[in-house]
Amino acid sequence: MDYAEFKRHLGKAGLTINEFASLLDISPSAVSNYGQKADVPRTYAALVILLGHAADNNLDFRVALARFGVTIGSGDRRKIARLEEYRVGKQRARK
Repeated sequence: MDYAEFKRHLGKAGLTINEFASLLDISPSAVSNYGQKADVPRTYAALVILLGHAADNNLDFRVALARFGVTIGSGDRRKIARLEEYRVGKQRARK
């Protein structure tokens, strides 16, 4: 799937690149960099097709994903928690 088609399916799903990246716990640039290439990875393509199809059929994929703890921004909170753990560990090591 080329990047333009990928973005069309993202739009059908009502997602921005930032939100899609957040769902996958990756940086938005890891997604937008594919705009310079011929195609997006098959995993990205498969996911946006399913998300767009769900939206077309009035299925709220966000509710389904949230049941399993997958939410937009959930990865950021985990990263922040890990960063805080790292900082606490560094402070203890200094003492």
